[in-house]
Amino acid sequence: MKNEIDFSKVNFETYEDYYEKIIKFKVDKITNVLEEMIIFEDKNKGYNFEDFILKFLDHKHNQIRKISTKYLSKSSNISSLQKIRNIINLEKDDEIKKIAIIIFGNWISDYVSKNKQLKKLIAFGLEFIKSTKSQDHKNIMIQSLSFIKNPDIENLILEKFSSNEDEGLICAIISMGNNGDIKWIPLIEEMLDHDNYKIRSESCTALSLLGNEEHLDQIKDLLEDEELETQKAAVNGISNIGGVYAKSILDNLKFSSEPEIVSLSKEMLSEIKADEELISANPNDDLEESEKNIKEDYEKDFDEYNAAEIEGWGSLNPDGTSFIAPDAIDDDINDPIKSLADYEKPIDQPDIDD
Repeated sequence: MKNEIDFSKVNFETYEDYYEKIIKFKVDKITNVLEEMIIFEDKNKGYNFEDFILKFLDHKHNQIRKISTKYLSKSSNISSLQKIRNIINLEKDDEIKKIAIIIFGNWISDYVSKNKQLKKLIAFGLEFIKSTKSQDHKNIMIQSLSFIKNPDIENLILEKFSSNEDEGLICAIISMGNNGDIKWIPLIEEMLDHDNYKIRSESCTALSLLGNEEHLDQIKDLLEDEELETQKAAVNGISNIGGVYAKSILDNLKFSSEPEIVSLSKEMLSEIKADEELISANPNDDLEESEKNIKEDYEKDFDEYNAAEIEGWGSLNPDGTSFIAPDAIDDDINDPIKSLADYEKPIDQPDIDD
């Protein structure tokens, strides 16, 4: 068949070449290629064409947009929610809009179903932590539960943070990064110059997961760390935050005297640029929409579909501040449990209808 596509050769590195080739086909040919590609993916384990197929969401022809929209039902990527919302709000074709609304409903159903099991899983994890005699197993379970915003879990994190053992501190720092709450940032920042390079490295990673461009300079300082592993953590951390300044820092690392840093920074810079290219702007959107607005919309999806928040768990005060008191952090950093308990305030439960 003329212009037949070998789907086994379609991958992230060849997406652009194949896209430029396929986009020139007639509508019927593009439709057939996309449908055959989806069938090939379903039959052959290890292939994932999601990013490629979603490139066609903005195609001018309804039939092609319809195929790409239907494919969104296969996606479990949280970023797909923004694409679904864009289709619901801006798509002119009634049938395509209906498909997007149904997929949106499936997402909601999935979250509700998972939430029914979440409390049982938390109870199991907490009971295991109480009963196990292995500190290693306990640390791993705390890290596993730390993605959930729950007072009991947060207390365990604080207990580990107050531990005199480095492994306990590492567990706490990793858990803080997993937890996603910016209230942990002051505690993490205190650990960036710890004597143990593993703690410095994990603190760098955790800060990059919770922080923003304002924290890039702190992470950048660790590029001068005496330990290569901490330098690598800084490169990854800068990449996690992303943005114009982050790209500039990574680009300048091509002059580093450390070959592994040069290689890793090049890789991270390529990933940032690739991710930016994969953010498909809706054709009806203002072409001058800033990168900041795109990022805010993406982060909004995480906020709106946070399973823990749906369950009614919160840890911030009504004014948005943390129950962690600044003076407690500054003055009693060596005894955080005591100081934090002294300043703890009632937790306001979020309203699910808000």
